[in-house]
Amino acid sequence: MFLITFAILYIETQERAHIDRVTTSNANGIRILLEDDIQRRITSLTEFAKLAKVASDMSDDDWALVSQTLYDTHWGYQAIGWIDNSFHIRKITPISGNEVALDFDLALTPLALSAVLKAQKSDSAVITTPVESVHGKTGLGMYVAVFSTTKTGRELEGFIGSLLLFDLYIQAVLPTYLLTEHNLTLYINDRKIYSDKDSESPLDSRWHKQTFFELQGLSWKIDLVPDNEFLVHSHYKMIKILILLGILLSLFIAIAAYMAMYSQYRAKLIKDDRKKTENLLKNLPGMAYQAFNKTNWPMILVSDGCEALTGYNKTEFEQHNILWGDLIHPEDYAQVCQTVSRAIRTKSLYELEYRILDKNNDVRLVWEKGESVTSSYHEEAILEGFVTDITSIKQIEIDLIQSHAFSDAVVNSMVEAVITTDNKGLIQSFNEAAQKMFGYAFDEVKDKNATILMPHPCSENHEQYVAEYLKTKQKHIIGIGRELTAKHKDGTIIPIHISISEIYNCDNLMFVALIRDITQQLASEEQARLHTEQLAHSHRLNSMGEMAAGIAHEINQPLTAISLFSQTAKNFCQLGKYEKLPVLFEKLSQQALRAGQVLERVQVMTRQGDKQKEVVDCKALVGEVRHLAESEARLRDINIRVGSCDYAINLFVDRVQIQQVILNLLRNGMEAMQSISCAKGAIIELQTKRVAKNNVQISVTDTGCGLSKSMTDKLFTPFSSTKKNGTGIGLSISKSIIEEHGGHIHFSENKPAGAIFYFTLPIYEEKYLDEN
Repeated sequence: MFLITFAILYIETQERAHIDRVTTSNANGIRILLEDDIQRRITSLTEFAKLAKVASDMSDDDWALVSQTLYDTHWGYQAIGWIDNSFHIRKITPISGNEVALDFDLALTPLALSAVLKAQKSDSAVITTPVESVHGKTGLGMYVAVFSTTKTGRELEGFIGSLLLFDLYIQAVLPTYLLTEHNLTLYINDRKIYSDKDSESPLDSRWHKQTFFELQGLSWKIDLVPDNEFLVHSHYKMIKILILLGILLSLFIAIAAYMAMYSQYRAKLIKDDRKKTENLLKNLPGMAYQAFNKTNWPMILVSDGCEALTGYNKTEFEQHNILWGDLIHPEDYAQVCQTVSRAIRTKSLYELEYRILDKNNDVRLVWEKGESVTSSYHEEAILEGFVTDITSIKQIEIDLIQSHAFSDAVVNSMVEAVITTDNKGLIQSFNEAAQKMFGYAFDEVKDKNATILMPHPCSENHEQYVAEYLKTKQKHIIGIGRELTAKHKDGTIIPIHISISEIYNCDNLMFVALIRDITQQLASEEQARLHTEQLAHSHRLNSMGEMAAGIAHEINQPLTAISLFSQTAKNFCQLGKYEKLPVLFEKLSQQALRAGQVLERVQVMTRQGDKQKEVVDCKALVGEVRHLAESEARLRDINIRVGSCDYAINLFVDRVQIQQVILNLLRNGMEAMQSISCAKGAIIELQTKRVAKNNVQISVTDTGCGLSKSMTDKLFTPFSSTKKNGTGIGLSISKSIIEEHGGHIHFSENKPAGAIFYFTLPIYEEKYLDEN
């Protein structure tokens, strides 16, 4: 009992001393924090003032940046401001919440004005006595003067000032843990300026601790009192310790009882673990074992998987009726002995593959891994390991190798280049066709970026395209065949057709490119184009031959007029009427130009060679064809009626080829009308109109004999014609020309009689014509 009483008194004494130490330490800590923080703020404001002559040199942006940095790094400021030499606040940070302080006159606050005037005479910051802010709260003002240097000396530019509101300032400066268990009251010049909570009466007034210090000419007093909760906690800590002692005693008793129960539990747990281990070994696809390191390795323990592996049961192995060495294939026995012996000498794991003969004398390929361990039970080194059947796995590997060889043979036999790359664009395979096409051996491009096969600028953008696809999965060329160009090893540019697919190889994305060299194909296409051009030229010559009579008639008229005007001019000269000669000469010139224009149109239509596309006005193009066909139309007593839309439509075409198509359709229509003696009318219409999808449609409508059903099915087929002496290539060539220009040509019936041939071309640009 004496010891317990002594322990209680000692613990109480220590607790009282602890309360006094904590309160004194907290009071001194608060004093040090306040002194240090005020001094740092004075220093930072003074340094701020030295950065630049704020009024004249520092921009608003620089002011905002520096003041905001000072505000952010020194918590507790209500605001930081710039005061000009008229004592008005002109700038303030932050603006939000401090709008009322802008343009405030410090002269309205005597204490602030006194501090500012004092700062004007000092090179460091000056602190005011507690003042009421424009927000109605108590705080401290800090001011430092800013001077500029002139020829006559220093001139006052203004002041940098800051405001600390005590509620905000104390919360920012003092850590929470200092005030958790104590009530703080702060006085400056005997004026109470802060109290963190409504003070409660302490249990004992002797815990009341005060600290005094002088700072910037102000008398500070810290009054710190532990709160009742802290005192109660400290006073009753002794009781807690005593209770803890009782608990510890009870705990020792409980531990003794627990250890007895735990021993029983561990015994049961070991039995359960043993069962789980047995079940685990039973379910393994092979045989776990312990064996003596003796000849043929007699088994100490084997798992139930031994029977599925060898055909012999667990008892036969453990009773040594069957030795493991007897099952090893005679050709592999020496290898197994050497590998196991070497692992035992080096005290390392052994791992090997070999063959065994099971109970049915079938050969099986097994994989074994084990090590030599020291057994405390047998007092000697024993072998522990695992053996599993890998016969089927090896067969799969062989099949896979054969399949891979077959696929390589197939790929290498392809005439197209087959190239695979990983998701970084590095080449992983390069078949023989690719090596022949690009001139590289596989070793030269292995793990190289596929850009070495690409010309500029494709090579520069390739990695960006791959990264964009991996990010967005939006396909641009993958899965779509496209004609591009590639680069041979010697720098030669090769036209190719490429098709790219993506595959997943062990969760890694790869790309497979199938590439075909289309150099010969493009040459064939060019030859076909030239052949078509020659046919078109021949057709034009044939058409112009048939139009010769009309053209001769067209030229004969101006030539006859020229002859008449020349004879008249001669007569006037003989009569001396020279004043009438200029008029006759003008008429002679006009008729000569007329004949020249007819010949020029014929020359354009019969010209052969490479044609150049150009932007032409659709209306002008149709008008030129009309003029060219009018002579033939007059011979056939047929009128050409032209209709056009209100829009000026531009086309990007080969002028001669499109005129050839229109002229061919006009001649076909006129021939069809003449074949029935224009019984249904003598007007053939040539119309132009804009249709959907930004296209223009040009149509030729006749009132001729029309076309039979059998003829419409093969209308645009080469060498199909309704004319006795027709070649049957006119409409076929027209179809090729229109499709080469991105358009289509069609046919429809013109009821009640005749036919309509029309074709579409894409519009290059258009503008509305002013009616005026």
